[in-house]
Amino acid sequence: MSRMKTFLIYLILVLAFYAFSNVMINAYLKVSYTEVRDYEIDVEELFVDVTESKVSKRDGYIYGCVKNNNSSTLENKYLKASMMDKYGNVLGEKYVLIDKIEPEQLRKFEIKFDYDNVKTFKIEMTDTKPEDINLLELIKTNAKDLMSTTVN
Repeated sequence: MSRMKTFLIYLILVLAFYAFSNVMINAYLKVSYTEVRDYEIDVEELFVDVTESKVSKRDGYIYGCVKNNNSSTLENKYLKASMMDKYGNVLGEKYVLIDKIEPEQLRKFEIKFDYDNVKTFKIEMTDTKPEDINLLELIKTNAKDLMSTTVN
């Protein structure tokens, strides 16, 4: 009986430690994010509203909504978010597809990124998205080119 009591006490302690550590980790993560207040929206076709934008030292997110204020339907457009450091250097870009949005229609969007030290961002509208380069195929192609080259 005493072994069972000891086992239950250890089990309760482990569960309490697990719960406490999860609460503390979540609390730390919430405080490590700061709000981005300095950003630019350069979109004429849609009304873009950023509802929340926060960054930490290593990553961040942008939540918002778009509304089609035009009288025509917009299709196959992209919102391009360029993340920048404090010097205005572009650290990276993320794209959100606006597939089809009817007049006066409201749609939410979400952008998550993993760039270090983002201080500001700029949102623009574009018709195309750069294609993702398959790095493995690029390496294979370059390796074949190198192997097929003959040295005289």
